[in-house]
Amino acid sequence: MRTLSDTLKAEQKKPSRKPVVKVEVQAYGHPAKATSIQWSLFGWQKMGGDSSTPNFHGVAIPSDGSLNRIKLDSTTLKSQRVTSPGPGSTYSSWVTRGGVPADSHIAIAAQGTQLIIGCCSAAYLYRFESSNSGATWGGAIEMANARPCERGCAVAYKSNGDCIIVHASDVNDPKSLYLQKRTGGSWSTGLGQRSGDWEIEGLAAYHDGDWNIIALVLDGNYLSIVKMIYGDGDKVAAGTWGTDEKIGLGRARIDVQAEMLLRKFQTQYWGGAAARHTPTYWEKHQAVMETLAGDDSGLAGVSLCKPSDYGTLLSAARSNTPWLFKLSGDFIDANWSKASTIPTGAGYGMALAQDGTYLWATQANEVWRTALPSSWTPPTAGSGAGDKITMPVKDIFHITETIRPEQQSSLEVELNNSKGTYDSPGSGDIAEIKRGSRVNLFIGYRTSSDELSECGRYFIESMEYTRAPNKASLTLNCIDAWGLLERYSFNKPVEFNSETDDFTVYQLIEKVMQAVGGTIDYKTRSDLVTSLYPQLNIHAGESGASVLTRLLNLVTDVIFFFGLAGYIIYPQAGDTASYKYRFP
Repeated sequence: MRTLSDTLKAEQKKPSRKPVVKVEVQAYGHPAKATSIQWSLFGWQKMGGDSSTPNFHGVAIPSDGSLNRIKLDSTTLKSQRVTSPGPGSTYSSWVTRGGVPADSHIAIAAQGTQLIIGCCSAAYLYRFESSNSGATWGGAIEMANARPCERGCAVAYKSNGDCIIVHASDVNDPKSLYLQKRTGGSWSTGLGQRSGDWEIEGLAAYHDGDWNIIALVLDGNYLSIVKMIYGDGDKVAAGTWGTDEKIGLGRARIDVQAEMLLRKFQTQYWGGAAARHTPTYWEKHQAVMETLAGDDSGLAGVSLCKPSDYGTLLSAARSNTPWLFKLSGDFIDANWSKASTIPTGAGYGMALAQDGTYLWATQANEVWRTALPSSWTPPTAGSGAGDKITMPVKDIFHITETIRPEQQSSLEVELNNSKGTYDSPGSGDIAEIKRGSRVNLFIGYRTSSDELSECGRYFIESMEYTRAPNKASLTLNCIDAWGLLERYSFNKPVEFNSETDDFTVYQLIEKVMQAVGGTIDYKTRSDLVTSLYPQLNIHAGESGASVLTRLLNLVTDVIFFFGLAGYIIYPQAGDTASYKYRFP
């Protein structure tokens, strides 16, 4: 790690030698510590809301970071734009956009500064568009030859500006799905009909290679979630539909027959006994609407969101509790896992949107947000080494250095304080003596020039005054980089390499070192340390030392510290023996 001069090597071998020490205390600016810890995977905070009645709703965030919400208020579509959403923002001011049928689905999506709202009248599909991040909106535009969307609506953008509105309707064929597509600025003008076997009760969509769709469907007396893909040439051929698949996020029973009785959907055959008739699609849909309005649907409110550096998230309300499910791998594989809940009730589910730093979840009367786990970055390194003072040798009672490989090493420097020289550390001539300052330890031998070698760099963790007969002292208790890493806690969950291979073990070690303002280099290193991309999940509150230990356990490399500089070494059986510098 360091080179000794020939003079020191020769002096150490002499039978009679005189040791020399020097201790410097140097001001040091460390990175700022995190102010709070997010213990769960998502640390949800309620930003605000109002007294709106729960109903269908949506949210989107364009490139300017504004929060754009929509909601259905009885038979009125309303919108809201919060330019700089945060804890102090107002989330209760709404603008009326137009009339829509009661219980009609609505949707909103953003791409760059573009925003689109999907809605309908009793007979037609409509859209509203904004080209300035929702600051102003155009009027309602009737979609040519398109069914309405009272059974489901979702809007999704492609990165090049192409767009789809996928929707379902009671008109003529309640089991069909319709898709209107904008390509190169021009909308399709046909029905875009896909006949199917599902009675749809909700839709969500996003683009990631293909147009990926989640549908909430009424299957007999149960609500279930179905995955659908409209191909764009990635996993499914462009312009074709992939195979639908139910995904195992749960089912919820809807007591259709009870709702039929409550709403008097009952008939009597002529000439005989009373009997319930086979419910129509519309009657069953109304049963679902009635259950939703009671905030106890068991399964409702699907929404999709794909943060740029995190896995796709699906929100769905289960028994009035909104759940988040995370996708691992491709959408076509339907490998969803339960992530967490949002601590509120939401009979119509929570709509999701993200701005790169925060994940937002909203309903008609509430706004929540959480920091995305992937948004963690190392803190600013700090100012580093500053002014320093040298402790007089006559004031040093003793020095104890304890070295422990790959765990905290320590240094104790006891100073003579019989004259009160060190009564006021951190001020005056000893302003550099304070917690966090770096202590540089030099050892050597009395030669013609008293040659010294800097053998260690530590950081003051605490100071202790002691008194005994004829003795008063101040002891500086110092720790090394391992000690700093043990005291650093990650302020939120962090996931690396969860979707793609982004960081090798070596690069992850570098990130951990940056958490305390450190650096990484190597003398030798294995091939594995720069070719292995481990999936690393860091828990909130986990120490940097714990994460570093886990990383080193994946490889045969070891690490040594000199101050905040870490050096990787790849031990080999044929390595040349190192010269051991013993003192005194």
